[in-house]
Amino acid sequence: MVRRHAGWTHRVKVTLHRVDGEVTLDVPPGQSLFQSIAARHRGLITALCGGCCVCGTCRVRVLGGDPGEMGPDEAHLRRQLAITDPAIRLACQMRPGCGLRVDIIQPE
Repeated sequence: MVRRHAGWTHRVKVTLHRVDGEVTLDVPPGQSLFQSIAARHRGLITALCGGCCVCGTCRVRVLGGDPGEMGPDEAHLRRQLAITDPAIRLACQMRPGCGLRVDIIQPE
């Protein structure tokens, strides 16, 4: 979802909570959270499938804000992986519409 005001679109601010502090980045309209993180902070997030909603390794825990609506592909993969916590989302499928605060979950 892209927020519009008087014909303008704006980037969404996302704060990534990390052990060593926080990083804030802007997610451009239409770009997934994974794409934004990978483009600016290579190595900070893992997605073995390249962000194609196949592996589930790009998990984040939503700490605050609105992550956007969950689509059918993400819901299907979450069921396959037995992810029941509603705060756990896949960064490759998230297109946040407003400010968001997340914790990146590293795969084991």
